[in-house]
Amino acid sequence: MLFQNKKTHLISIVFIVLFTFSNYAQQTEGVVKIQTSANIDKVITQKKQYNKNIKTLNGFKIQIFYGNEKNSYKVKDEFRAVFDEIPAKIVFSSPQWKVQVGNFKTRLEADKKLLDIKKEYPSAIVVLAEINKDK
Repeated sequence: MLFQNKKTHLISIVFIVLFTFSNYAQQTEGVVKIQTSANIDKVITQKKQYNKNIKTLNGFKIQIFYGNEKNSYKVKDEFRAVFDEIPAKIVFSSPQWKVQVGNFKTRLEADKKLLDIKKEYPSAIVVLAEINKDK
């Protein structure tokens, strides 16, 4: 029985010591030093310069018309009269003409504006398109 009691005390002491050290190790603060090479900095600089030269990116537009050339110009003019703050563009994709409006970076932005546009153009849909980076 005495041996059992000593064994239990020894295990308890070891556990307490280990627990104390693990707690102490988690509370210390350190300094992180990041080292980079000149090559990595050079590649990052080149990528930034390349990105400045890109004028378009993948985004979304709202297509409000799909049909012939004459009607596409008519629809575009009508749209510009109602929504003068949103850019409109006519796109020809053989054999049809499309009127696409807006430059939206995210689908969420396009969907929000689609709600307003659908009041005037119920058949309007969101489409993937190349948009101007500056817009």
